[in-house]
Order: sequence, then C-alpha cells, then structure tokens
Amino acid sequence: MLLSKLLRSAGLFYRAEGDENISISSISSDSRSAEENSLFVCIRGRNHDGHSYAREAAAKGAVAILAEDGLKDLPSGVTVLYTPDTAAALARLWDAWYDHPGRDMKLIAVTGTNGKTTTCFMLDAVFTAAMCKCGIIGTVYCRTPKRLLEIESKTGMTTPEPDALYRVLDQMREDGAEYVFIEATSQALALGRLAPLVFEAAIFTNLTTDHLDFHGNIENYFLAKASLLEKCKLALINLDDGYADRYRAYARAIGCGADLLFYSANGRREADFRAEGVRLCGANGIGYTLSAKNTMRDIRSPIPGRFNVDNTLAAASLAVKMGIGGRNISEALAGFGGAPGRLKRIRTPSGYSASVYVDYAHTPDALENILKTARQFTPRGSRILLVFGCGGDRDRSKRPIMGRIASEYADVSIITSDNSRSELPEDIIGEILAGFDVSCRHAVIPSRADAIRYAVENAESGDVVLLCGKGHEKYEIGIDGKRDFDESRIVGESVRDRLIRDSFFAKTKEQNDNEG
Repeated sequence: MLLSKLLRSAGLFYRAEGDENISISSISSDSRSAEENSLFVCIRGRNHDGHSYAREAAAKGAVAILAEDGLKDLPSGVTVLYTPDTAAALARLWDAWYDHPGRDMKLIAVTGTNGKTTTCFMLDAVFTAAMCKCGIIGTVYCRTPKRLLEIESKTGMTTPEPDALYRVLDQMREDGAEYVFIEATSQALALGRLAPLVFEAAIFTNLTTDHLDFHGNIENYFLAKASLLEKCKLALINLDDGYADRYRAYARAIGCGADLLFYSANGRREADFRAEGVRLCGANGIGYTLSAKNTMRDIRSPIPGRFNVDNTLAAASLAVKMGIGGRNISEALAGFGGAPGRLKRIRTPSGYSASVYVDYAHTPDALENILKTARQFTPRGSRILLVFGCGGDRDRSKRPIMGRIASEYADVSIITSDNSRSELPEDIIGEILAGFDVSCRHAVIPSRADAIRYAVENAESGDVVLLCGKGHEKYEIGIDGKRDFDESRIVGESVRDRLIRDSFFAKTKEQNDNEG
C-alpha cells in the first residue's frame, strides 16, 4: 500500500520529512519485527521508548518511521513522519490497513472495573436469541459468529493491541458479524487503541479501585473510562455507581453528543431502567421486574448474587433500547449459565461432599461481592474456604484491602500466589496480610497448587471452596515466565487423592473394628 494513501485513509495529522509516495508492506511498533519496506511506529511504553529503536528498525529495512519527537542519525532515504500521539496513530493506521472494518458492524462497548465479561456474554446470548450474528472481543476469548480466533498478545490485556484488534474486527466482518461486543478497558482507552472506532452504544458498569499501577490515581482512571463517552452514540450508565454523576458532568463539559441513559438495580425512580421486586434465591439465582417507560418485563437468571442483578439489568436495558423483543431477552437470560470462569462450579468425583467454585474476582469489590454471594448458598453451619492472592506488577494499593475483605467475609482464608510475575509471592502475601485480621482462621501457602490441595483436603461436608483470582485462566505467570496451570485439574486430582485416602482409612478402621 502507498504510504500516502494509508496516511490519508487513517486521517492522521502529521508533518513529513521525505517521500510519502513509497510502498509499505507492513506496520510494526516493535523493532524486532521490522522488515523490508515496513512502517515503524515509535511508541512510548512504561518500560521502553520506541524512539530509541528507530535506527534499529531502519537497519532492518523500515522505509518510513512515525514518531513524536525529532529523530537523528537515521539512514538517508528513510521517510520520517511526526505526529503528536503515536499510540492513537498506530490504532488509526491498523484500522486503515484493514479498510475500517468497524464501520460495517454495530460495535457495543462495555467498560467498568467489574462485570465487563459477564455483561458481554449476556448481550451475546440475548442478541443471538434474536437471530443476530454476534461476535465477542474480551478477556476470555475473541469469537466471530463462526469461529474462535487465535490471538497472540504481548501484554495479555483484555482489549487486544491494535495489530490484533483490527485484524480481529476484519475477521468479524468477513464472518458476517452484525454486532460485536467489546470489553473496553481503561488501559486501551488511555493508550488510544480504540481511537478510530465509533460505538453504537456503551455500558458503564461501575468504577472501583483497580489499575492504579497504570493510571497513577483514581482520577486518571475515571478520565480514561469517561473518554468512551466521546466515542459512542448511546451511553447506558449504572446510576447506583458512585461515579454516575461524574459521567453526567463530564458529558456536559465536553458537549458530548451521546444519548445518556441510566439503569438502577436498586430501583431508583429517576433511572430510565429499574429493577423492582428483586428476589435473591440463593443458589437458584435471582429474579426481578425490569421497569422502564412503556416496558415491564420479568427477568430471571440462574446465576446467584446481588451483583447479577446489575449485570442482567445492564444487558436487558440495552437490548430493550436497541429494539430486541422482550421474550428474547427474558428467555435468553433465564437460560444463560454464566461466562467462563465466573462463579463456575467444578465437577468433582462422586463422594466428595464439599463444593468447589472458581471465579475471576481479583479486585476488592469483586471479592466482597463473590463472598457475599457464596454466603447465600452456603448451608447453615458450613464454611467458606477462600483461596486467593493478588497479581504481581499490578496495583499494590488493593492488596491490604482484599486482605481485610477476606478476613471479614470468609471463614477460612488460604492466602497464596496469583500471577506473581516479577515479584516474589511472599512479598505480595506480606502486603495482603497488612490488612488481614490475623486472629481470623487462615493459612499462608505461597504455592497456589498446594493452597488448592490444602483447601480440598480440609473442606468438610457442606463447605464451599472458592478459588478466586484466575477464573478462566489456564496458566500461571511467575518470575520464570508463563506455565500451564489448570485449577480444575488440580481440584480433580486433589479430590481423588482425598477419596482414596479416606477409603483406605475407612477400610483400615473397619478391619480393626472387626478384629477387635
């Protein structure tokens, strides 16, 4: 593709030094993947500055370089382009490279600290029930109406990097997607990954403490989320969230053209969509009446927990607004069993009388919600055994908060590792314990596999074991890198070992009793 044509299609504001009428065979933001006739984009990251690698990219054959600052000592004949924000420019370039795939589909964004994945999967279930062709881009996987897509991510972030994101959108279009539900993270918004996209609608679920390692403070975190208001036609905002009024004020301040609507699981009368007559049915799920102008619809869900009222109400409200039939909404939500790794019960061999669940809860708010939900279906007199940790190289401020929550709501806490990355698990655990009430029953077991085995071994009949933090993940990231780690497999092996041991001791006791 001609560089000049790509730049025009991307709509970039730039200054050029050199020939723009040259052919570009690829785009790269990593000098290691630069090649002959490529365009290299200098990105400033948290640990590396791409401007420092411009000469290396040129040496590998890059014929054009996009930068923010002046570059020196480049080979002659290399075209240099300057633009104020190369991160956003990279997204626009990839969007143009794939001929703007998002323009041919209706894009729905879901943002918030918690609930993004579940809400996206609920929307997919509802719209699919209405015979719409849907795709999902998010934490668990990327899927078109026809297939799962393989995504190689350098960061493991929920919203893929631009090279992957716009390729995925192109594949969505190719497979006939009409709607694409995208988990829009604050990092992706701050880094300009979604810069070229216009969203038919966006849902704002909530905003609680998380990702402060990236944003620096809660205000920057809010501003990153709020920037999505500038990119959507309709914004559906959780009125019960503490930042609802801030979103409204932000929209007024920027002259936002989006239609702002609000939903309330607490039934607030000023909300456009309300949950009334909420019924929490323990392990059997939840129910309520969705009430809106000219609309009343009975909503039921088999997924337990007060937070599921928020998630179902968000999905149902947006579906109503976008013209999906009431029966499709009710039936789809009633049949929706949950997103992968979100309060999923692990099947255990017959004879094990405790129950084991995995959940992705890795923030204070999510951990408190899941523990309160588990209490609703834990039999009277039985216990909640919680296995949890906190991620390394991530927001440290939440660690003591999660420790306090664990000691307040769990009967037994097993504090362990959870993707410790470059940090030592023992150091992370120490920061968790700073907020933990050590008078509460607990164990410290840095090895997550051993922690799971300990919980399975010590659970009694009727107890609930909660494995929180990893959810759908099938890996563990430590100081030595990424390795396979399947919690369901570890649980199954641990249960079988316990049943074999219990059977052995039971037979031994029976023999001793007979001999006695």
